[in-house]
Amino acid sequence: MAKKTQSGLWLIGACLLLSAAVATRANVGVELAPAPEPPRSVEAFVVPQGAQAVGQDVCATCHTDVAAQYTRSAHGWFPDDTQPDKVVGCESCHGPGSVHAESGDAKDIRRFKTLNARDASQPCLSCHQAEHAREWATSEHATNDVGCTDCHRVHQSREIAPKIGRGDTAAPHATAPAARHSLIKPEPELCFTCHKKLRAKFTSSSHHPVREGRMTCSSCHDTHGSPGEHLLRTAERTNDLCATCHSAKQGPFMFEHAPVEESCMTCHDPHGTVANNLLKQGEPFLCLQCHEMHFHNARISPTSPVNLAAGGSTNPNGAAGFQRAFGTRCTTCHARIHGSDTPSQGVSGGGKAFIR
Repeated sequence: MAKKTQSGLWLIGACLLLSAAVATRANVGVELAPAPEPPRSVEAFVVPQGAQAVGQDVCATCHTDVAAQYTRSAHGWFPDDTQPDKVVGCESCHGPGSVHAESGDAKDIRRFKTLNARDASQPCLSCHQAEHAREWATSEHATNDVGCTDCHRVHQSREIAPKIGRGDTAAPHATAPAARHSLIKPEPELCFTCHKKLRAKFTSSSHHPVREGRMTCSSCHDTHGSPGEHLLRTAERTNDLCATCHSAKQGPFMFEHAPVEESCMTCHDPHGTVANNLLKQGEPFLCLQCHEMHFHNARISPTSPVNLAAGGSTNPNGAAGFQRAFGTRCTTCHARIHGSDTPSQGVSGGGKAFIR
């Protein structure tokens, strides 16, 4: 019975190999199918035949409210580089409007509400590609179908200043724009629209002063793209960005702490934590993820070592004195945890105990 079973399995395997060989020969010389095109707009805009520019005044005859806001916006007064004596108008983004002005049909003009994120961003990139948006195409926002109009409002006036609320973040007025960059909402409220988990982190007891208005999300992140990870404003290590403010922790030090050199985020969560100093966990639990239990803390008493052969000194605090004395915060003694230039004497770590 076993021999029949083995013969059957062998026959099935031979048939599969033969089928694969036939399929391979049949596909020789056949071109692969082209990769599918990325999703297009539901109503991709095509410039109507014979359409010409008519000027912003013609647009304003119907779109009075929008035109009034636009003339007071950042784009409304910005001069065209090719024509310094003129102002960038509606048709620079919406396309020539002569056919639309005559027919009144919305399909004869570019409407950004009907475009997907990629197509809606193309008019913006025609001017801003050479500036801060040069990394946009490969950014995390672009690859996740976020477009320029999801965050920016081109038509809004900048004359009304935002009102500051009494809560944790700035509460913008109903008609007030952001202070800069024609944003739909001021930072960080705009970012929190999508990044809801980060809003929760910034309510933690330890956080960067974003809620207080002393910095914003764009202080560390370049939303339009970055050569680094997480849209950080650095092409080098994350530590280099942190060191722009925390220069005292930068070094170089004679005695360096390995995880500090690797990345600040090994121990810190920059968006907010419950533990002090943005630590991912409180002491000593954070330190014990890499380090074994301290030789002082592992001893219940001077005469009762715990899996340690080293002798111990007496502790006047009693049987559990060692654990009470050394089981709180490691940085009570190892204060120079980011690095030190002064050797720590009296310990067996070769001066690398970061005590002074």
